[in-house]
Amino acid sequence: MTNSDQFDTRFNLLFTAIERIDQQIEQLGHRIEQLRQRTDSNARAIEALTDTVHEFKRDRSQLYSVMANLAQSQSNLFQSQANLADSQSRMYGMMANLDERQEQLSNRQGEIVEIMKLLTQSN
Repeated sequence: MTNSDQFDTRFNLLFTAIERIDQQIEQLGHRIEQLRQRTDSNARAIEALTDTVHEFKRDRSQLYSVMANLAQSQSNLFQSQANLADSQSRMYGMMANLDERQEQLSNRQGEIVEIMKLLTQSN
């Protein structure tokens, strides 16, 4: 082989190697673009998940607030029921007292009627 043939062979080998390197660089560029797209997609997914977590925390806070209000309302209801029971107890006590006084009044009326009978019979 002559020097010119060796040069051509080496040139062809170098040219082929450069073409392969160029193809590999192009493939790496595609892979890098795919990774960038995945990274962007992952970043958007992470951002969406972060927003969702913040919404859940806000909702949980609102739920706790509603539960606290419910507990306070129940407490107020139970207090109102206790007050009502106290009022009913006092009312029934007054009614019992009224019945007793009416009984006494009825007895007195009976005594007055008896006294009037005696007075009218004496005359």
